[in-house]
Amino acid sequence: MDIRSLKGAATVIAAGALLLTGTPVAAADYFAGKTITVQVPSGSGGSYHAYCQMVQRNIARFIPGKPKTLIQNLPGGGGAKSASYMYNVAPKNGGVIGMIAPGNITVPLVRKVKFDARKFEWLGSPAARSNALWFWHTSGIKTLADIQKREVPIATSGFGSSSSVLPRLINKTLGTKMKIIYGYRGGGLMNLAIEKGEVMGRATFHSAFSTARPTWLPEKKVTAVLVMGPRDPHPAFKGVPHIVDLLKPGSIERSVYDISAINLEVGQAFYVAPGTPKKIVNELETAFRAMHADASFKQQVLKRGLEYSPVSAAEIRKKIDLGFKAATPEALKELRKIFTKKKKKS
Repeated sequence: MDIRSLKGAATVIAAGALLLTGTPVAAADYFAGKTITVQVPSGSGGSYHAYCQMVQRNIARFIPGKPKTLIQNLPGGGGAKSASYMYNVAPKNGGVIGMIAPGNITVPLVRKVKFDARKFEWLGSPAARSNALWFWHTSGIKTLADIQKREVPIATSGFGSSSSVLPRLINKTLGTKMKIIYGYRGGGLMNLAIEKGEVMGRATFHSAFSTARPTWLPEKKVTAVLVMGPRDPHPAFKGVPHIVDLLKPGSIERSVYDISAINLEVGQAFYVAPGTPKKIVNELETAFRAMHADASFKQQVLKRGLEYSPVSAAEIRKKIDLGFKAATPEALKELRKIFTKKKKKS
């Protein structure tokens, strides 16, 4: 289903589900009999879909009225299509819950897009995950120095996704020579491309493999050469250099990374459309807090092979606010170069 079709459907949903003319409505009455759609900002087969699936299967238990839930994939632009839909089209009634694709939060700082992540109504994040550069075992890539010496192709989805933004950042700051191949619609297809030899690796999370390719890590089919994001990474990254240890504090390169890292610090964050009534936002935010604290939910997430390190809505708002305020003109100038597509030679 494309975004135009979704727009028509959203209008009908919104018309039927808005709060009635200012009359107080109990939360149980409001959500009873309704359906909430959890939207995945990518195709199926990857960890983004897995996190959305965990939320879709559990969130109704914590919402008064116990609404039904559905899951819907809306890939495109490295998550930008989903974010644009949520910002401009999605009903402002809590009927659609989106998950931000890391990389899309800071995009409005450096180029014109049809959404502003600061205005989304944040609900919470099940995990803030460390990201890494991974390479296939037959690629010959074992260390960071290897990708500083020769060009290596890696898979990504869209230009604004973390799987392409972070490699471009690393190319610029650490002198690596990754050739980024765009157009893969989801982590599942990227993994397949690695396995088939179309590319040598990708920038992604530990759970991108533990969920979809659970044998790859124990069989050492992929090797991590650089870690980004939270400083308390997954045990699998023990001994792998972290990018902040390679960038001089106070340097322009470090400032550029710190802005980009907001996306990873926020993690797999869920939200509803700007303009959603505060009462509804509060109910959903409360439901996310209860879900994150639920032992059964945690067990399901870990059993699926996903990381579990919840971030509250308040923390998400604070991290985004501080990150945007700390962005200096000099750092943004350099970051814009990373986010600017090179014009093809005619």
